Amino acid sequence: MGGVQSDPAKRLRNANAPKVLRGPDERLGDAPGGHLYDRPRMASRRSPLAAWLALSIAALVGCGPAVSPSAPAPSPSSVAASASTEPSSAAASLDPLAIYAQIATQVEQIRGLQPRAAITPVLIDEATLRANLTADFDHDNPPSQLAASQAVLTTLGLLAPGTNLRTASLDLESGQVIGYYSPAHGQLYLVSRSGGVGPTQEVTYAHEFTHQLQDQAFDLRKLGLDAPDQGDRSLARLALVEGDAITTQAAWMTGHLTAAELGQVLIDASDPVAAAALQRAPAILRTTSLFPYTQGYAWVGQLTASGGTPAVNAAFARPPDSTEQVLHPDKYAAHEAPIAVAIPKGLAAALGPGWTATAQDTLGELLLQTWLTTAGLPLADATTAAAGWGGDRLQLLTGPHGETALALVSVWDTPADATEFSAAARRAIGAVVGVAQVGAGPGDSRVTIAIAPSAPLAAGLSKALAQ
Repeated sequence: MGGVQSDPAKRLRNANAPKVLRGPDERLGDAPGGHLYDRPRMASRRSPLAAWLALSIAALVGCGPAVSPSAPAPSPSSVAASASTEPSSAAASLDPLAIYAQIATQVEQIRGLQPRAAITPVLIDEATLRANLTADFDHDNPPSQLAASQAVLTTLGLLAPGTNLRTASLDLESGQVIGYYSPAHGQLYLVSRSGGVGPTQEVTYAHEFTHQLQDQAFDLRKLGLDAPDQGDRSLARLALVEGDAITTQAAWMTGHLTAAELGQVLIDASDPVAAAALQRAPAILRTTSLFPYTQGYAWVGQLTASGGTPAVNAAFARPPDSTEQVLHPDKYAAHEAPIAVAIPKGLAAALGPGWTATAQDTLGELLLQTWLTTAGLPLADATTAAAGWGGDRLQLLTGPHGETALALVSVWDTPADATEFSAAARRAIGAVVGVAQVGAGPGDSRVTIAIAPSAPLAAGLSKALAQ
Protein backbone atom coordinates (compact mmCIF):
# COMPACT_ATOMS: atom_id res chain seq x y z
CA MET A 1 0.00 0.00 0.00
CA GLY A 2 2.99 2.25 -0.19
CA GLY A 3 4.60 4.37 2.51
CA VAL A 4 3.09 5.53 5.76
CA GLN A 5 0.58 8.35 5.41
CA SER A 6 -0.75 10.70 8.08
CA ASP A 7 -4.36 9.57 7.57
CA PRO A 8 -4.62 5.77 7.89
CA ALA A 9 -8.05 5.79 6.20
CA LYS A 10 -6.42 7.19 3.06
CA ARG A 11 -4.35 4.03 2.77
CA LEU A 12 -7.57 2.01 2.75
CA ARG A 13 -9.18 4.25 0.15
CA ASN A 14 -6.10 4.20 -2.06
CA ALA A 15 -5.96 0.43 -1.95
CA ASN A 16 -9.71 0.09 -2.53
CA ALA A 17 -10.90 3.07 -4.56
CA PRO A 18 -14.62 3.83 -4.23
CA LYS A 19 -16.52 2.74 -7.30
CA VAL A 20 -19.93 3.30 -8.81
CA LEU A 21 -21.61 -0.04 -9.44
CA ARG A 22 -22.79 -0.57 -12.99
CA GLY A 23 -25.02 -3.30 -14.32
CA PRO A 24 -26.56 -6.17 -12.32
CA ASP A 25 -25.74 -6.18 -8.64
CA GLU A 26 -27.26 -9.12 -6.75
CA ARG A 27 -26.68 -7.73 -3.32
CA LEU A 28 -27.89 -9.19 -0.09
CA GLY A 29 -31.59 -9.93 -0.45
CA ASP A 30 -31.95 -7.72 -3.50
CA ALA A 31 -35.12 -8.45 -5.43
CA PRO A 32 -34.91 -7.51 -9.13
CA GLY A 33 -38.41 -6.09 -9.38
CA GLY A 34 -41.57 -8.14 -9.59
CA HIS A 35 -43.10 -7.08 -6.28
CA LEU A 36 -46.22 -4.96 -6.58
CA TYR A 37 -45.23 -2.84 -3.61
CA ASP A 38 -41.75 -1.42 -3.58
CA ARG A 39 -39.71 -2.49 -0.61
CA PRO A 40 -36.81 -0.07 -0.17
CA ARG A 41 -33.72 -1.93 -1.26
CA MET A 42 -31.78 -0.85 1.81
CA ALA A 43 -33.95 -3.13 3.85
CA SER A 44 -32.43 -6.06 2.10
CA ARG A 45 -28.72 -5.46 2.47
CA ARG A 46 -28.00 -1.94 3.69
CA SER A 47 -27.79 -0.73 7.26
CA PRO A 48 -30.19 2.08 8.15
CA LEU A 49 -28.60 4.11 10.91
CA ALA A 50 -31.64 4.84 13.04
CA ALA A 51 -32.92 1.27 13.07
CA TRP A 52 -30.00 -0.91 14.03
CA LEU A 53 -28.06 1.56 16.13
CA ALA A 54 -31.09 2.20 18.32
CA LEU A 55 -31.70 -1.52 18.67
CA SER A 56 -28.07 -2.20 19.51
CA ILE A 57 -27.95 0.54 22.13
CA ALA A 58 -31.09 -0.95 23.68
CA ALA A 59 -29.29 -4.27 23.94
CA LEU A 60 -26.46 -2.60 25.83
CA VAL A 61 -28.78 -1.78 28.71
CA GLY A 62 -30.48 -5.15 28.73
CA CYS A 63 -33.63 -4.19 26.80
CA GLY A 64 -33.05 -6.32 23.74
CA PRO A 65 -33.51 -10.04 23.11
CA ALA A 66 -30.86 -12.51 24.15
CA VAL A 67 -27.82 -13.01 21.96
CA SER A 68 -26.01 -16.22 21.19
CA PRO A 69 -25.10 -18.29 24.26
CA SER A 70 -21.56 -18.41 22.89
CA ALA A 71 -21.34 -14.64 23.47
CA PRO A 72 -23.93 -13.60 26.07
CA ALA A 73 -24.68 -9.90 26.44
CA PRO A 74 -23.27 -8.66 29.75
CA SER A 75 -25.46 -7.08 32.39
CA PRO A 76 -25.77 -3.27 32.50
CA SER A 77 -23.25 -3.09 35.35
CA SER A 78 -20.67 -5.16 33.51
CA VAL A 79 -21.23 -3.11 30.37
CA ALA A 80 -20.50 0.06 32.27
CA ALA A 81 -17.36 -1.44 33.76
CA SER A 82 -16.05 -2.80 30.49
CA ALA A 83 -16.91 0.41 28.64
CA SER A 84 -14.63 2.36 30.95
CA THR A 85 -11.69 -0.03 30.71
CA GLU A 86 -11.91 -1.75 27.31
CA PRO A 87 -9.37 -0.15 24.95
CA SER A 88 -10.73 1.34 21.75
CA SER A 89 -10.52 -1.01 18.81
CA ALA A 90 -9.25 1.92 16.75
CA ALA A 91 -6.48 2.45 19.29
CA ALA A 92 -5.31 -1.14 18.81
CA SER A 93 -3.90 -0.24 15.40
CA LEU A 94 -3.70 2.80 13.16
CA ASP A 95 -4.18 0.62 10.10
CA PRO A 96 -7.88 0.41 9.13
CA LEU A 97 -7.32 -2.98 7.54
CA ALA A 98 -5.96 -4.27 10.85
CA ILE A 99 -8.96 -2.77 12.67
CA TYR A 100 -11.36 -4.59 10.36
CA ALA A 101 -9.40 -7.83 10.64
CA GLN A 102 -9.64 -7.61 14.42
CA ILE A 103 -13.40 -6.96 14.28
CA ALA A 104 -13.84 -9.87 11.87
CA THR A 105 -12.14 -12.25 14.29
CA GLN A 106 -14.33 -11.04 17.13
CA VAL A 107 -17.53 -11.35 15.08
CA GLU A 108 -16.56 -14.88 13.98
CA GLN A 109 -16.32 -15.88 17.64
CA ILE A 110 -19.66 -14.28 18.51
CA ARG A 111 -21.57 -15.72 15.57
CA GLY A 112 -19.83 -19.10 15.54
CA LEU A 113 -19.21 -19.04 11.78
CA GLN A 114 -15.97 -18.99 9.82
CA PRO A 115 -15.45 -17.06 6.55
CA ARG A 116 -14.68 -19.03 3.42
CA ALA A 117 -13.14 -16.10 1.56
CA ALA A 118 -11.67 -12.77 2.63
CA ILE A 119 -13.38 -9.54 1.61
CA THR A 120 -11.66 -6.18 2.07
CA PRO A 121 -14.09 -3.39 3.03
CA VAL A 122 -14.25 -0.28 0.87
CA LEU A 123 -14.95 3.21 2.19
CA ILE A 124 -17.17 5.37 -0.03
CA ASP A 125 -18.44 8.92 0.34
CA GLU A 126 -22.04 10.11 0.13
CA ALA A 127 -21.81 11.16 -3.51
CA THR A 128 -20.65 7.69 -4.50
CA LEU A 129 -23.36 6.18 -2.34
CA ARG A 130 -26.12 8.14 -4.11
CA ALA A 131 -24.71 7.15 -7.50
CA ASN A 132 -24.57 3.49 -6.45
CA LEU A 133 -28.10 3.56 -5.09
CA THR A 134 -29.48 5.21 -8.21
CA ALA A 135 -27.80 2.78 -10.60
CA ASP A 136 -28.89 -0.16 -8.47
CA PHE A 137 -32.49 1.02 -8.08
CA ASP A 138 -32.92 1.66 -11.80
CA HIS A 139 -31.51 -1.77 -12.65
CA ASP A 140 -33.78 -3.53 -10.18
CA ASN A 141 -36.89 -1.54 -11.11
CA PRO A 142 -37.59 -1.41 -14.86
CA PRO A 143 -40.08 1.35 -15.73
CA SER A 144 -43.02 -1.04 -16.18
CA GLN A 145 -42.49 -2.69 -12.79
CA LEU A 146 -41.95 0.64 -11.05
CA ALA A 147 -45.15 1.96 -12.62
CA ALA A 148 -47.05 -1.10 -11.36
CA SER A 149 -45.72 -0.63 -7.82
CA GLN A 150 -46.62 3.04 -7.84
CA ALA A 151 -50.11 2.32 -9.20
CA VAL A 152 -50.84 -0.23 -6.45
CA LEU A 153 -49.56 1.95 -3.61
CA THR A 154 -51.36 5.04 -4.91
CA THR A 155 -54.64 3.21 -5.49
CA LEU A 156 -54.56 1.73 -1.98
CA GLY A 157 -53.86 5.17 -0.53
CA LEU A 158 -50.40 4.16 0.70
CA LEU A 159 -48.82 6.84 -1.47
CA ALA A 160 -50.22 10.32 -1.85
CA PRO A 161 -51.27 11.07 -5.45
CA GLY A 162 -48.39 12.64 -7.31
CA THR A 163 -45.71 11.05 -5.14
CA ASN A 164 -42.81 9.78 -7.22
CA LEU A 165 -41.96 6.34 -5.85
CA ARG A 166 -38.46 6.34 -7.34
CA THR A 167 -37.55 9.70 -5.81
CA ALA A 168 -39.09 8.86 -2.44
CA SER A 169 -37.23 5.55 -2.26
CA LEU A 170 -33.86 7.02 -3.26
CA ASP A 171 -34.24 9.94 -0.86
CA LEU A 172 -34.92 7.53 2.00
CA GLU A 173 -32.03 5.25 1.11
CA SER A 174 -29.55 8.09 0.63
CA GLY A 175 -30.43 9.56 4.00
CA GLN A 176 -30.25 6.28 5.92
CA VAL A 177 -27.78 3.87 4.34
CA ILE A 178 -24.38 3.61 6.01
CA GLY A 179 -23.17 0.26 4.71
CA TYR A 180 -24.02 -2.74 2.58
CA TYR A 181 -22.66 -6.11 1.53
CA SER A 182 -22.77 -7.41 -2.05
CA PRO A 183 -22.52 -11.21 -2.50
CA ALA A 184 -22.41 -10.95 -6.29
CA HIS A 185 -19.53 -8.47 -6.25
CA GLY A 186 -17.81 -10.04 -3.27
CA GLN A 187 -17.55 -6.59 -1.71
CA LEU A 188 -18.47 -4.84 1.51
CA TYR A 189 -19.04 -1.07 1.45
CA LEU A 190 -18.97 1.41 4.33
CA VAL A 191 -20.09 5.02 4.05
CA SER A 192 -17.86 7.64 5.67
CA ARG A 193 -18.51 11.37 5.52
CA SER A 194 -15.07 12.28 6.83
CA GLY A 195 -13.21 9.57 4.98
CA GLY A 196 -12.06 8.10 8.28
CA VAL A 197 -12.85 4.99 10.29
CA GLY A 198 -14.73 5.79 13.48
CA PRO A 199 -16.94 3.83 15.88
CA THR A 200 -19.97 3.94 13.56
CA GLN A 201 -17.95 2.52 10.68
CA GLU A 202 -16.67 -0.20 13.00
CA VAL A 203 -20.17 -1.09 14.14
CA THR A 204 -21.34 -1.06 10.53
CA TYR A 205 -18.55 -3.43 9.60
CA ALA A 206 -19.53 -5.83 12.41
CA HIS A 207 -23.07 -5.87 11.00
CA GLU A 208 -22.10 -6.24 7.35
CA PHE A 209 -19.39 -8.80 8.06
CA THR A 210 -22.12 -10.90 9.68
CA HIS A 211 -23.90 -10.80 6.31
CA GLN A 212 -20.70 -12.02 4.67
CA LEU A 213 -20.56 -14.93 7.11
CA GLN A 214 -24.26 -15.72 6.50
CA ASP A 215 -23.83 -15.70 2.76
CA GLN A 216 -20.76 -17.89 2.75
CA ALA A 217 -22.28 -20.35 5.23
CA PHE A 218 -25.86 -20.53 3.96
CA ASP A 219 -25.89 -18.95 0.46
CA LEU A 220 -28.44 -16.18 0.99
CA ARG A 221 -29.69 -16.42 -2.58
CA LYS A 222 -31.19 -19.80 -1.69
CA LEU A 223 -33.70 -17.93 0.44
CA GLY A 224 -35.53 -16.92 -2.72
CA LEU A 225 -35.47 -13.24 -1.91
CA ASP A 226 -35.60 -12.40 -5.60
CA ALA A 227 -38.71 -14.51 -6.29
CA PRO A 228 -41.18 -12.46 -8.31
CA ASP A 229 -44.61 -11.68 -6.83
CA GLN A 230 -43.63 -12.92 -3.36
CA GLY A 231 -43.15 -9.63 -1.54
CA ASP A 232 -44.50 -10.73 1.82
CA ARG A 233 -42.33 -13.84 1.93
CA SER A 234 -39.24 -11.86 0.92
CA LEU A 235 -39.83 -9.32 3.66
CA ALA A 236 -40.21 -12.09 6.25
CA ARG A 237 -36.97 -13.75 5.23
CA LEU A 238 -35.14 -10.46 5.33
CA ALA A 239 -36.19 -10.29 8.97
CA LEU A 240 -34.17 -13.45 9.62
CA VAL A 241 -31.12 -12.09 7.80
CA GLU A 242 -31.16 -8.66 9.41
CA GLY A 243 -32.29 -9.81 12.85
CA ASP A 244 -29.34 -12.18 13.00
CA ALA A 245 -26.94 -9.44 11.94
CA ILE A 246 -28.25 -6.97 14.53
CA THR A 247 -28.06 -9.56 17.31
CA THR A 248 -24.43 -10.27 16.45
CA GLN A 249 -23.64 -6.57 16.06
CA ALA A 250 -25.16 -5.78 19.46
CA ALA A 251 -23.06 -8.49 21.12
CA TRP A 252 -19.94 -7.05 19.50
CA MET A 253 -20.77 -3.54 20.71
CA THR A 254 -21.19 -4.67 24.32
CA GLY A 255 -17.71 -6.10 24.44
CA HIS A 256 -15.61 -3.90 22.20
CA LEU A 257 -16.65 -0.25 22.36
CA THR A 258 -15.61 2.23 25.04
CA ALA A 259 -18.01 4.66 26.69
CA ALA A 260 -16.67 7.45 24.48
CA GLU A 261 -17.15 5.36 21.34
CA LEU A 262 -20.70 4.45 22.34
CA GLY A 263 -21.34 8.16 22.79
CA GLN A 264 -20.13 8.85 19.27
CA VAL A 265 -22.37 6.10 17.91
CA LEU A 266 -25.32 7.71 19.67
CA ILE A 267 -24.44 11.09 18.18
CA ASP A 268 -24.30 9.56 14.71
CA ALA A 269 -27.60 7.78 15.30
CA SER A 270 -29.14 11.17 16.12
CA ASP A 271 -27.98 12.67 12.82
CA PRO A 272 -30.69 15.18 11.81
CA VAL A 273 -30.19 14.44 8.11
CA ALA A 274 -30.96 10.75 8.61
CA ALA A 275 -33.86 11.53 10.94
CA ALA A 276 -35.34 13.97 8.42
CA ALA A 277 -35.04 11.46 5.58
CA LEU A 278 -36.90 8.87 7.64
CA GLN A 279 -39.58 11.33 8.68
CA ARG A 280 -40.22 12.54 5.12
CA ALA A 281 -40.65 9.04 3.73
CA PRO A 282 -44.18 7.69 3.20
CA ALA A 283 -45.26 5.38 6.01
CA ILE A 284 -45.25 2.35 3.71
CA LEU A 285 -41.58 2.86 2.89
CA ARG A 286 -40.63 3.42 6.52
CA THR A 287 -42.53 0.30 7.57
CA THR A 288 -41.05 -2.03 4.99
CA SER A 289 -37.53 -0.69 5.45
CA LEU A 290 -37.48 -0.95 9.25
CA PHE A 291 -39.47 -4.18 9.72
CA PRO A 292 -36.59 -6.59 8.93
CA TYR A 293 -34.47 -4.84 11.56
CA THR A 294 -36.91 -4.10 14.36
CA GLN A 295 -39.17 -7.15 14.18
CA GLY A 296 -36.35 -9.33 12.87
CA TYR A 297 -34.29 -8.50 15.94
CA ALA A 298 -37.14 -9.54 18.24
CA TRP A 299 -37.81 -12.69 16.19
CA VAL A 300 -34.19 -13.84 16.24
CA GLY A 301 -34.17 -13.08 19.96
CA GLN A 302 -36.97 -15.61 20.36
CA LEU A 303 -34.93 -18.19 18.46
CA THR A 304 -31.77 -17.63 20.48
CA ALA A 305 -33.68 -17.67 23.76
CA SER A 306 -35.12 -21.10 22.95
CA GLY A 307 -32.31 -22.76 21.04
CA GLY A 308 -29.25 -20.51 20.87
CA THR A 309 -27.14 -20.13 17.75
CA PRO A 310 -28.09 -23.60 16.40
CA ALA A 311 -31.73 -22.46 16.24
CA VAL A 312 -30.73 -19.42 14.20
CA ASN A 313 -28.64 -21.56 11.87
CA ALA A 314 -31.55 -23.96 11.45
CA ALA A 315 -33.81 -21.06 10.48
CA PHE A 316 -31.70 -20.43 7.39
CA ALA A 317 -32.63 -23.95 6.28
CA ARG A 318 -36.30 -23.35 7.16
CA PRO A 319 -36.84 -19.60 6.80
CA PRO A 320 -40.14 -17.88 7.60
CA ASP A 321 -42.69 -17.83 4.77
CA SER A 322 -44.73 -14.79 5.82
CA THR A 323 -44.56 -11.64 7.89
CA GLU A 324 -47.27 -13.32 9.99
CA GLN A 325 -44.72 -15.91 11.12
CA VAL A 326 -42.33 -13.12 12.14
CA LEU A 327 -44.99 -11.08 13.91
CA HIS A 328 -46.22 -14.24 15.67
CA PRO A 329 -43.24 -16.54 16.35
CA ASP A 330 -45.57 -19.26 17.65
CA LYS A 331 -46.97 -19.63 14.12
CA TYR A 332 -43.45 -20.21 12.78
CA ALA A 333 -42.76 -22.73 15.55
CA ALA A 334 -46.02 -24.52 14.72
CA HIS A 335 -45.15 -24.61 11.00
CA GLU A 336 -48.34 -22.68 10.21
CA ALA A 337 -47.75 -21.93 6.52
CA PRO A 338 -49.63 -19.24 4.60
CA ILE A 339 -52.74 -20.43 2.77
CA ALA A 340 -52.27 -20.41 -1.00
CA VAL A 341 -54.82 -18.05 -2.52
CA ALA A 342 -55.70 -17.90 -6.21
CA ILE A 343 -57.14 -14.93 -8.07
CA PRO A 344 -60.25 -15.92 -10.08
CA LYS A 345 -59.74 -16.02 -13.81
CA GLY A 346 -61.41 -13.54 -16.11
CA LEU A 347 -61.28 -10.44 -13.93
CA ALA A 348 -60.00 -8.27 -16.75
CA ALA A 349 -62.83 -9.41 -19.01
CA ALA A 350 -65.32 -8.55 -16.29
CA LEU A 351 -64.14 -4.95 -16.43
CA GLY A 352 -64.64 -4.67 -20.17
CA PRO A 353 -62.66 -4.38 -23.43
CA GLY A 354 -59.09 -3.16 -23.17
CA TRP A 355 -58.53 -4.20 -19.56
CA THR A 356 -55.53 -6.42 -18.80
CA ALA A 357 -54.15 -8.17 -15.72
CA THR A 358 -50.77 -6.52 -15.12
CA ALA A 359 -49.19 -8.08 -12.03
CA GLN A 360 -49.83 -10.04 -8.83
CA ASP A 361 -48.37 -10.17 -5.34
CA THR A 362 -49.16 -11.14 -1.76
CA LEU A 363 -49.59 -8.26 0.70
CA GLY A 364 -49.44 -10.24 3.95
CA GLU A 365 -50.31 -9.30 7.50
CA LEU A 366 -47.79 -6.47 7.83
CA LEU A 367 -48.88 -4.64 4.67
CA LEU A 368 -52.58 -5.07 5.41
CA GLN A 369 -52.00 -3.68 8.89
CA THR A 370 -50.09 -0.74 7.38
CA TRP A 371 -52.88 -0.13 4.88
CA LEU A 372 -55.43 0.07 7.68
CA THR A 373 -53.36 2.45 9.80
CA THR A 374 -52.52 4.66 6.82
CA ALA A 375 -56.25 4.90 6.15
CA GLY A 376 -56.72 6.30 9.64
CA LEU A 377 -57.54 3.33 11.85
CA PRO A 378 -55.90 3.30 15.30
CA LEU A 379 -52.89 1.01 15.45
CA ALA A 380 -54.53 -1.26 18.02
CA ASP A 381 -57.58 -1.74 15.80
CA ALA A 382 -55.49 -2.35 12.69
CA THR A 383 -53.23 -4.82 14.49
CA THR A 384 -56.20 -6.80 15.78
CA ALA A 385 -57.97 -6.77 12.40
CA ALA A 386 -54.91 -8.04 10.51
CA ALA A 387 -53.84 -10.62 13.09
CA GLY A 388 -56.14 -13.38 11.84
CA TRP A 389 -54.55 -13.37 8.37
CA GLY A 390 -54.29 -16.73 6.64
CA GLY A 391 -53.28 -15.75 3.10
CA ASP A 392 -54.04 -13.31 0.31
CA ARG A 393 -53.44 -12.45 -3.33
CA LEU A 394 -53.61 -9.05 -5.01
CA GLN A 395 -53.96 -8.39 -8.73
CA LEU A 396 -53.39 -5.11 -10.54
CA LEU A 397 -55.52 -4.48 -13.64
CA THR A 398 -54.90 -1.72 -16.17
CA GLY A 399 -57.56 -0.16 -18.38
CA PRO A 400 -57.44 0.98 -22.02
CA HIS A 401 -56.74 4.59 -21.02
CA GLY A 402 -54.30 3.91 -18.19
CA GLU A 403 -56.92 3.48 -15.48
CA THR A 404 -56.12 1.08 -12.68
CA ALA A 405 -58.16 -1.38 -10.66
CA LEU A 406 -57.19 -3.70 -7.82
CA ALA A 407 -58.60 -7.07 -6.82
CA LEU A 408 -57.72 -8.59 -3.45
CA VAL A 409 -58.74 -12.05 -2.26
CA SER A 410 -57.89 -12.81 1.36
CA VAL A 411 -58.48 -15.88 3.54
CA TRP A 412 -58.66 -15.69 7.33
CA ASP A 413 -58.06 -18.19 10.10
CA THR A 414 -61.68 -18.17 11.25
CA PRO A 415 -64.98 -16.61 10.15
CA ALA A 416 -64.70 -14.30 13.16
CA ASP A 417 -61.30 -13.10 11.93
CA ALA A 418 -62.76 -12.50 8.47
CA THR A 419 -65.63 -10.50 9.95
CA GLU A 420 -63.19 -8.42 11.96
CA PHE A 421 -61.04 -7.63 8.94
CA SER A 422 -63.97 -6.89 6.65
CA ALA A 423 -65.32 -4.38 9.19
CA ALA A 424 -61.92 -2.68 9.36
CA ALA A 425 -61.59 -2.72 5.58
CA ARG A 426 -64.95 -0.98 5.19
CA ARG A 427 -63.61 1.79 7.42
CA ALA A 428 -60.41 2.00 5.37
CA ILE A 429 -61.75 2.02 1.82
CA GLY A 430 -62.60 5.69 2.06
CA ALA A 431 -58.89 6.43 1.62
CA VAL A 432 -58.44 4.51 -1.63
CA VAL A 433 -58.28 6.17 -5.03
CA GLY A 434 -61.47 5.14 -6.82
CA VAL A 435 -64.53 3.26 -5.66
CA ALA A 436 -64.17 0.19 -3.46
CA GLN A 437 -66.41 -2.66 -2.41
CA VAL A 438 -65.70 -5.19 0.35
CA GLY A 439 -67.21 -8.63 -0.06
CA ALA A 440 -67.69 -11.10 2.78
CA GLY A 441 -70.52 -13.49 3.52
CA PRO A 442 -71.78 -14.52 6.98
CA GLY A 443 -69.81 -17.47 8.28
CA ASP A 444 -67.29 -17.11 5.48
CA SER A 445 -63.52 -17.00 6.05
CA ARG A 446 -62.94 -15.24 2.73
CA VAL A 447 -62.90 -11.45 2.22
CA THR A 448 -62.56 -9.72 -1.15
CA ILE A 449 -61.86 -6.09 -1.96
CA ALA A 450 -62.51 -4.59 -5.39
CA ILE A 451 -61.22 -1.11 -6.26
CA ALA A 452 -62.06 0.44 -9.63
CA PRO A 453 -62.42 3.89 -11.22
CA SER A 454 -66.23 3.87 -11.02
CA ALA A 455 -69.04 2.31 -9.02
CA PRO A 456 -70.27 0.09 -11.89
CA LEU A 457 -66.75 -1.22 -12.52
CA ALA A 458 -66.19 -1.85 -8.82
CA ALA A 459 -69.49 -3.72 -8.62
CA GLY A 460 -68.61 -5.84 -11.66
CA LEU A 461 -65.16 -6.63 -10.28
CA SER A 462 -66.58 -7.50 -6.86
CA LYS A 463 -69.12 -9.85 -8.47
CA ALA A 464 -66.35 -11.57 -10.47
CA LEU A 465 -64.30 -11.99 -7.29
CA ALA A 466 -67.22 -13.73 -5.60
CA GLN A 467 -67.27 -16.50 -8.19
